[in-house]
This record gives sequence, structure tokens and C-alpha cells, in this order.
Amino acid sequence: MRERIRGLNRLITRRFYLVVGLAIVCLITASATGFDLFQRLVYILALATLFSLWLNWMSLRDLIVTVDRRTRRARVGDTVEERITVRNSGNLPKGVLEVTDLTDMPGFEGGAAVGVPGGGFRSWLVQAPARKRGLYTLGPVQVSNSDPFGLFQRKFQTGDTAPLTVYPRIYRLPTFVLPPADLTGESSIQKRTHDLTPHASSVRDYAFGDSLSRIHWNSTARLGRLMSKEFDLGRASDVWIVLDLQRDVQAGELEESTDEYAVTAAASVAQKYLDSELPVGLIAHGDRSYKHSAETGPGQMDRLLDMLATCQAEGETPLSEALARDEGLWSHFTSLVVVTSSHLTDWVVALRELSKRRVRVAVIYVDSLSFGGYFDTEPVLEALELEGVVTYLVRKGDHIPASLSNPYSAATLESRQEAVAVGRTL
Repeated sequence: MRERIRGLNRLITRRFYLVVGLAIVCLITASATGFDLFQRLVYILALATLFSLWLNWMSLRDLIVTVDRRTRRARVGDTVEERITVRNSGNLPKGVLEVTDLTDMPGFEGGAAVGVPGGGFRSWLVQAPARKRGLYTLGPVQVSNSDPFGLFQRKFQTGDTAPLTVYPRIYRLPTFVLPPADLTGESSIQKRTHDLTPHASSVRDYAFGDSLSRIHWNSTARLGRLMSKEFDLGRASDVWIVLDLQRDVQAGELEESTDEYAVTAAASVAQKYLDSELPVGLIAHGDRSYKHSAETGPGQMDRLLDMLATCQAEGETPLSEALARDEGLWSHFTSLVVVTSSHLTDWVVALRELSKRRVRVAVIYVDSLSFGGYFDTEPVLEALELEGVVTYLVRKGDHIPASLSNPYSAATLESRQEAVAVGRTL
């Protein structure tokens, strides 16, 4: 019974109650005065109401709605496409039908108002930009209709749902450089080491004291004498990216937000060093803690992208606490990239302690003030420059590859601002 009442409430509009009230007034007036005009008005209102109910009921009969979804994976900025087709298998033409895809993807507007002739169809292509990374659901499709008098409104949902994964953008960063951390992928340093590392650079004659794990058996069999592997120190290095997704330090909306810029920068840096065949790991503290150990190979980028697509900037862990929690993962073979928009300065002290342990540190700082944030970010930039931490500054509207091409310095920023001011004056 309750479900029937709820369904009736969804069917009836406020205008229906206005018509009922008007009919009651006419009925009372007709009884009090005896005028036939008011009785006729009551009959007209009753017939109009019944006709509207019948017309509204028939308008959603004999409809077949199909959806051809062409996009299952996209990147921020890509276009999500789907084709919606509404067929009328009956002879009665349908009036204005409101067709909407009930997706949860932000910024998606797939609605249309169409009329379908008897035995005909209407089809149209829906295109919408993917404005924020995440996991979304496309569908179902909702069809609704109202009678010409607006007394009744019916709707129904049809069609299957389909998952949509929106990944962050990835830019090529040809001029982005980490502090020298013995990285052969982008550094000229070539050092030999007595430690066993994942990559052998060459072979040499066996020397007394070499362990069996160092022997290169293929070369030994080919040359007829014992040969030992020579390891390259640079290839023992790894790159770790720490992505700060604390809720309180974010600003902006959709694609023009600090977390979207930060995730894009993190994904671009990861792609750069994975292309150089260096192990890349990633840590993010968002709606939950995410961590992928430093590995190489194309599968690693896929895993990182899946993680970056799902993590949300809803974290409660401050960056200083996150760095202290995971500092055991990093050594003097590590280059650490911190991507943050935090206005606090305590995490700068944590970076100083890591630098003392010979961890090479760089910071990609997303200026939340330029995204409409309320906190002054100058103290953080001053603290980073004072500690000698290589910092790349990204602001709203910046082209990320350009922002990550040159490290930040106060002098460079002042000269750039002066040039912009002169250009505006001219």
C-alpha cells in the first residue's frame, strides 16, 4: 500500500491539486448559487483530468530505448560518447519525451527532449568531456513525460549500466630533472658497485672472493672460463612519488582543482621514469592509504593509473605524518618526489631530515592560493628555498610541462611577474 501511494505521489504534480481545488470551489459555488456554468466547469475539469491521465499513460507505452556506449576508459579532457536511440513501436505518436542518462560522472549532460512519430525513431549522439578522474557508472536511461496540461508526470528507467574509468592526464616531461641520485635513466653518473643490484651492466673475469651469485653462467660457458657480473650503481636507484591528498589543503573544482593538477603531475613523472626503465613507487594518503612498491615494466604504469583514478582527495593524514610513516622505504639510492599543495611548513622539516640521510628530494608544489584557497603559500616556498630543496611551482592555468621544466626560485618568479606586468602595460 505504501509503495502504491509513493507511486501515485510521483505521478501527480502540484498543478493537479490546483485543478482539484478549483473543481471543489466550482462545485460549492454551483450548489450555493444554482448556476449551470459552474457545474459545466466541474465536468470540463473532470474530463480534462481523465484525458490528461490517459494521454500521459499512453505516451510511455510501446517505447524501446537502446544505448550504444562507445567509451569505457578515458582520460581527463577526453570526450565520452554514447548514442541513444528511442523507438516507437506503436501507432500513436509520442509527444515531448525527456530522455536522460543517469550517470554519476560530474559535468555529464546527456539529456534531450524529443518527439517520436508513430512507428518511427529518434537517435542522437551524446558527447561530454571527462572533467575529473574516477570510477563512474553510465546509465540507466530515464524517460519521462508530462501531459499537455502538466497534471501528471510519469517516468521509467531502462537499459543496463556500464562502468567508466577516467584516468588522469599524462604529459611528456622532457626537461623535468630530479636531483642527481645516481639515476642512469636520466643521469650521466656511471658508478660500479660491489652490491648486488637488479641490473648487470657488464661482465668481467672472475676475481677471487666473488660469490656464486655474481657468476654469469652464459658467458662462462661461451668463453670457457669463469666470468662475473658487473653491476651499475645507478640502476640500483628508484623513484618514489608521495602524493598529498589531505582534504584540508585542497582548493578548486573538477579539472581546475589542486588535486587534479597534483595527480596529473604525479602520473607524468611516473611515466617519465618508467620509460627510463627505473623502478617507480607511489604513495598517496587520500580516502584511504594507497601504496605501490617501486617496480619497473609497463604493467607498473597500469597499476599506478588504476590507483590514481580511484584515490580521492578526502584524506585526513597530514603530509608530515605521511613522510614520517614511510621514511623507512627510502635510502640514499632513492629520489623522492613530493607532490603537495599544503600550506603548512612542518613537512619541510621532515624533508630536511630525509636529505640528511642522502635521500634526493624534489617538490612539485601546487599553489592552492591560485585555485581560490584561503592560505598564504609564500612561507612554504620560502622554507623550501631556504632548505635548498629543488621545487617546481604549478599554478592554476599553467601548462604542467612548462611549469616542470625549470625549478622555482624567488628571483625567477619576480622577473616573470615583472615581464607579465610590462606586457600588460604595453
